[in-house]
Amino acid sequence: MATFQILVSFILLLSMMFIYVEGDNIRRTIVCDADDFRELGMDMKLLAFCDNNLPFRQRAKDLVDRMTLTEKVAQLGNKAPGVERLNLPAYEWWSEALHGVSDVGPGTHFDNITRAATSFPPVILTAASFNESLWKAIGVAVSNEARALNNVGLSGLTFWSPTINVVRDPRWGRATETPGEDPFVVGRYAVNYVRGLQDVVGYEVNATYPNSRPIKVAACCKHYGAYDVDNWNGIDRYHFDAQVAERDMIETLHYPFEMCVKEGDVASLMCSYNRVNGVPACADPKLLNETIRGLWDLHGYIVADCDSVEVMVTGSKYLNDTPVSAVAQSLKAGLDLDCGDYVPKYGVEAVQNGKVEEAKLDEALKNLYVVLMRLGWFDGSPGNYGALGRDDICSPASLELATEAARQGIVLLKNENNTLPLRPPPRDQKTFIVGVVGPHANATKAMIGNYALKSGVTCRYVTPLAGLGSYADVKYAPGCTDVKCKSDAGIKAAIDATRDTNVTVLFVGLDLSIEAEGLDRTDLNLPGYQQKLIEDFADANVQKNIPTVVVIFSAGGIDITALLNNPKLQRASAIIVVDVKNSGNTDGAHVLILYTSPPSYIPGVPIKKVAAFQRVFIKSGQTSSVEFNVNVCKTFSIVGEDSYEVLPAGNHGIFIGDAQTSISATIPLSFSLVNYIF
Repeated sequence: MATFQILVSFILLLSMMFIYVEGDNIRRTIVCDADDFRELGMDMKLLAFCDNNLPFRQRAKDLVDRMTLTEKVAQLGNKAPGVERLNLPAYEWWSEALHGVSDVGPGTHFDNITRAATSFPPVILTAASFNESLWKAIGVAVSNEARALNNVGLSGLTFWSPTINVVRDPRWGRATETPGEDPFVVGRYAVNYVRGLQDVVGYEVNATYPNSRPIKVAACCKHYGAYDVDNWNGIDRYHFDAQVAERDMIETLHYPFEMCVKEGDVASLMCSYNRVNGVPACADPKLLNETIRGLWDLHGYIVADCDSVEVMVTGSKYLNDTPVSAVAQSLKAGLDLDCGDYVPKYGVEAVQNGKVEEAKLDEALKNLYVVLMRLGWFDGSPGNYGALGRDDICSPASLELATEAARQGIVLLKNENNTLPLRPPPRDQKTFIVGVVGPHANATKAMIGNYALKSGVTCRYVTPLAGLGSYADVKYAPGCTDVKCKSDAGIKAAIDATRDTNVTVLFVGLDLSIEAEGLDRTDLNLPGYQQKLIEDFADANVQKNIPTVVVIFSAGGIDITALLNNPKLQRASAIIVVDVKNSGNTDGAHVLILYTSPPSYIPGVPIKKVAAFQRVFIKSGQTSSVEFNVNVCKTFSIVGEDSYEVLPAGNHGIFIGDAQTSISATIPLSFSLVNYIF
């Protein structure tokens, strides 16, 4: 295998538009269809909202101005009923595409012909590849399948993905959905995945009229802001009040969202259930109007997480809100769409009672309809994506990309005696037997992750047992009946069953019964007797001189100190250098991460932060020099105690690797003002 003279990073892994369909024959139902308006006794040429020569914002205003108050309010929930007299169809805003198009949201479903879409690896695994082009390629593949599903009537065009909350505690149940714990890495993932989902080739930028830029599908970065608790120690997300310093908000929690808006040009943001410093995120004008729209200049809409407006009344009980006042506060703060029915139910009363101006509803609707116009929903213009169909869903190219993403995301923590990769000889030459053990040895749904498919069945998956069985003879014994592993009764039987093997591979870890949305962990330990399973196998195998390989399935992280320090599982050492050499006999890739640290005299700043990263591929025996091109102002800036971003003078640290074994340098920075106008 490839042996790199660099530091191994210890990262745990886990792996409507409305149409009529007769078979695969499609007739699109579009808003601006002259024949439909003629049947309604209307001349479409007289309707400004159907004039594709006008700016989208002007068209949206014309449409909204034609609606009654009741009609307007009805459109502000995720199940928008439309307005029949204006030929405005119903639309379901809620679809999901966290790591593949999913039927978890009501806007997407599958049928007997197309039973699933490609499920790419869970985000925490893909992020571990540190490969930005891979992240974008996955976004492109997912949006191709989304458009294909839309073309055959199975999906909308607005997807509430990705999840980009920074994981500040590995016990958080939704860590599997996120790119991890570093704000910069999370932000870069968001930018690339969103660009992959949304960008139409040739229309990636429109600096003059950004709200007219066509998009392929509409992405949504969620959950803003300071959300990282689901249900821990008696506190759930509906009652959680995040007490956060302004500096931490800017520097850590909101940084990925800022990148998603400014660099990714995302079409929507979702606000979260929780409160931030006492105020519900979906009712805070500072978070929504001032920051998202004012500072970041969002070109799109803001949606509340499902029933977040209702939670203000039933959960956090903010200001002892009534339903009407909660709706009014959210709309005034800048909310455009309610995933739920609170705004549609109580919006009319909120306006009639003078708690919110009707103009706020108008702005929200214009934000929504401009996005649909950018998607081609009004004019029936799918662009180059109109030809995509069922053959483009679960295509060989998508399945290979999903496999490659899994390959690149896998992280090698240690490799005693070059045990990996396994090299079984041809079966006709010599018998090679692999012992396959553990609660995840025959995993299916655990590999798919959450927000994937209701049925848990994808286009294709290969269990570890089946995969190893295609290369070698296997002897399988679960050892534990499930990941909770409440009994050690099966461990001895598993050891006995795999006694005559050449190597034992243990598949352990967590699944959605341990860490998931609404389910946080209380510790970092392997559940039940899984640790004993590993230790007993290590003891038994060392006596027989059989290598033991441990594969961990987890998102939020597992305390593996005992494994790394186990004398029977010795840790290999590595050194990072500027010139990276592959001294092994196999071509391979590795990730280099560049960190910076601020001058030591500044209190309360991060000890280090990720500034850049590169994935490098090096042929066997060759050396490669890796360059990091960084923006000095961005890379070395900090957020001061007054919450302003500054670039401090002094000695900044820059290094690749960890603080003990990295190559490092001290960089003195000094500044002067030249022609600076205050």
